[in-house]
Amino acid sequence: MRIRISLGIAACCCAVVTACTAGPPKGPNATVTTPAIGKPVPPVSAEAALSSEAFTPYADLGAAPNDGLALGDTYQALHTACMNDAGYGQYATSTPFEVRENRGLGFAQPFGPWGYLPVSLAEQYGFKAPGVGPGPGNGPFNPNSLPAGAQAAVGKCINIVMNFNNAMFAGALAGIETMNNDISDDAINDPDFKKATAAWSACMAKNGFSTSDADSFALNELDALGLRFVGPGGPTKPTAAQNNEQVVKAVTDAQCTESTDLAGIYFAAQASYERQIVTANQQALNAAVREYKAAFARELSKLPDLLRTTSATPNLPGGRRPPGKPGHPRKPSASNSTPGG
Repeated sequence: MRIRISLGIAACCCAVVTACTAGPPKGPNATVTTPAIGKPVPPVSAEAALSSEAFTPYADLGAAPNDGLALGDTYQALHTACMNDAGYGQYATSTPFEVRENRGLGFAQPFGPWGYLPVSLAEQYGFKAPGVGPGPGNGPFNPNSLPAGAQAAVGKCINIVMNFNNAMFAGALAGIETMNNDISDDAINDPDFKKATAAWSACMAKNGFSTSDADSFALNELDALGLRFVGPGGPTKPTAAQNNEQVVKAVTDAQCTESTDLAGIYFAAQASYERQIVTANQQALNAAVREYKAAFARELSKLPDLLRTTSATPNLPGGRRPPGKPGHPRKPSASNSTPGG
């Protein structure tokens, strides 16, 4: 699900997506036309839907090594380079984390505002589907498991990557984040999607679950299972009864998604708005990609100096996005986060 940062942009921050003027910065062109959706065939998965959408490569910028725009220029790659420069490269892969947690457009979990896809996955896992919540590579960071020197290196590298992340969202990626939020607003406010959501909610009510929308339902379940905002103490483990209950809820979610075509309508609407936004802002997007790649190269060259001056105490902020906004802001954090939560 879309999770993006919304940061203010200085009045004269050129080199992003728009040119500086004497007045406030001009945002991306957000003019769209409501599409005629009908009853589209639902995708087999959220990932399958996103893989074909026009905005996905830009949302993946910095998060996916194969986004096709800046191959390999990712936050994880920056972390690995930082650990190598610090002399502890052997620990780079054993301390993975995801600084850019606002990455959901290209990395959707099976459930979100579009409901749950597919029924078979819900039956097997419920809301504990693979890739959701803490696990190898995205569990809480435990510095005490490393030698002292490696602990310091990891702390420094986390802060270096975090600072780069923040700089990018205030600079090269600011326009992309604004477009992401515009597309998210367009999708969740699409009249056909609103009708499908109301039908989904009615279906859920018939099965004993009172909920206004699929996104809120999924997020509430993640909270109940302890799969969001995991802190230093690690994740909680649901009881057998809790696990059985959440599977029932997930299956009902998936069945109502299927019967109302909620996912088909959501992703069809989103794809249309993405095409329109990308077409209207193609030059700005190209400029943002160039700026990001240049900034990434500069950051690599600065690593030796940054390792000397950066604190070894990792700063791991967390945040919570407003309810009902599938693509709206949350602060970046490291491994204490869960995808899409």
